[in-house]
Amino acid sequence: MLRLVHRLMSLQWRWHGAAIRQRSIAGSVVWYADFPARPERRPRSGRGRRAPRRAPTLVLFHGLGASSTSFYPVVPFLRRAYRVVVPDLPGCGASRPPRGREFLGFSELVDVAEAFVAEVAPGGAYVAGNSMGGWIATKVAARRPDLVTGMALLNPGGPALRAEDWVDFARILWAEEKGTMDEWLRRMFHRPPLYMRLFLREFRRVMKAPSVAQLMSSLRPEDFLSEAEVEKVRSPAVLVWGEKDRLIPDGCKAFYLKKLKGVRYEPVPDCGHCPQLECPSRTAQILLELPALAAARRPRGAHPQLPAGGGGGTRARTPVPRRRGGLVAVARAPKS
Repeated sequence: MLRLVHRLMSLQWRWHGAAIRQRSIAGSVVWYADFPARPERRPRSGRGRRAPRRAPTLVLFHGLGASSTSFYPVVPFLRRAYRVVVPDLPGCGASRPPRGREFLGFSELVDVAEAFVAEVAPGGAYVAGNSMGGWIATKVAARRPDLVTGMALLNPGGPALRAEDWVDFARILWAEEKGTMDEWLRRMFHRPPLYMRLFLREFRRVMKAPSVAQLMSSLRPEDFLSEAEVEKVRSPAVLVWGEKDRLIPDGCKAFYLKKLKGVRYEPVPDCGHCPQLECPSRTAQILLELPALAAARRPRGAHPQLPAGGGGGTRARTPVPRRRGGLVAVARAPKS
């Protein structure tokens, strides 16, 4: 069922102008959708229309057991400012690990993600990731500061917390008792969409698949994020946190806020573990502000429209898309 949804989604994406491509990276086949930017052209008085600047690239990494389709609600918004690239990590969606293997270890996934960003955006890209995707994005930013222009982390995992902090997560991940997936849905979402219940059996199958179960079992201490590793991140970063997340430990949020230098904190109330699904308009608004955040961090020619850290200060008046009557319209972000 989920495979059928993925195929239908990719057909719709192609219909809306995405190029559906594959790349071979270290033996893995990485499927991805490549959306060209669709910025609004504003007329220049007396001189016709202003030609749009070349849009920066934004790469979106999905979470554990998910796929590129988890970013479906935010892609139309983000195309106003970015070329948007959405891959399936090997073992998920339409991407495959090397022949003869059922899954990649976490460090191998990071290697593939790093190589993927380098290939699709050699000059650097903005990177965003949800859950495990945020963990991977942070690893890439620490290893290759030249590749990551700015970073958005959506309820990311990854810190080297105490083992007991993850007991409840592991219970849900591996438990066999009836009702576990229903509990997983309630912990994942603040208000679980009704249609999600139609896929509970499929979700259970995914969580038992090698790309999830064996990946989690094979994690090593060095796979988790250390303080020293996070200190190597040089790109401006924003932490987007659905405040109703009951899936991963609160220690993850505390770790990023304390250890990731200059991180901007953006709490999203009434939202669970996947802000891009439950609150797509608000999440897109935050991601659209990444270029202004990066500009504020540049030593020369900077336009400090956003604060470098924390959630306070004056919000940049970045054009923010929102849906009206099924169409995407542009609105100005409200003053704080």
